[in-house]
Amino acid sequence: MQREKTRGEAPLGFLRHTISKLRFFPKTHNFFAYFEKSIKNTVAGVELLCKMIRNKDQRPSLVTQLKEYEHIGDKITHDVIDLLHETFLTPFDRTDIHTLVVKLDDIMDLAYYIGNRLTRYNVTKMPNELDKLATILLRSTKELSGALTNLQNTKNVQQVLKHCIEINRLENEADEKVNSVIGDLFNNSWDVMEVIKLKELIENLEAAADKCEDVANIIESIILKHS
Repeated sequence: MQREKTRGEAPLGFLRHTISKLRFFPKTHNFFAYFEKSIKNTVAGVELLCKMIRNKDQRPSLVTQLKEYEHIGDKITHDVIDLLHETFLTPFDRTDIHTLVVKLDDIMDLAYYIGNRLTRYNVTKMPNELDKLATILLRSTKELSGALTNLQNTKNVQQVLKHCIEINRLENEADEKVNSVIGDLFNNSWDVMEVIKLKELIENLEAAADKCEDVANIIESIILKHS
């Protein structure tokens, strides 16, 4: 219904009222909530992977749960990408948002891949370093959770950067563990088939730790662009 102009109202006042009802930009979405949801899902998935490494008998049931986490991660990623197509205003560069959420999903994908192979290969014996690598990965994802939780608040920039620095340190620690365990596999009396299986698991754990560092680097880049 057209609003009637009240007696004595200036034409300019009517125009201002009309303009105030217009939406110049589409409503923006809380992308940060999606980032936090994605990393929390990843932390839960990696916790499950650590449990699988330590509990052989539970692997068949646990890998099914891990697959569910992987599906959740995929859905979050697709939801964010869909929102990018629908939203004109974003909190920061849309390419950075896309890269960030895809890299986060890569960590969860690798966690599921490792858990699935661990179950399919029926690994019974493994070096202690493999469990330690999984623990490093878990610590890295928790550091990412801390960074992403604080990213939205500009007052928490230094705290975010501390998390990123720790993730970089953990990635270096993971590299050292990989060198140690690979040397152990090839220099001691491990069965050839077991070496092949374990080497693949170790390399993918390293790759997952590298992905955590990739996400940390993206976060640092976002902060730098907006400082």
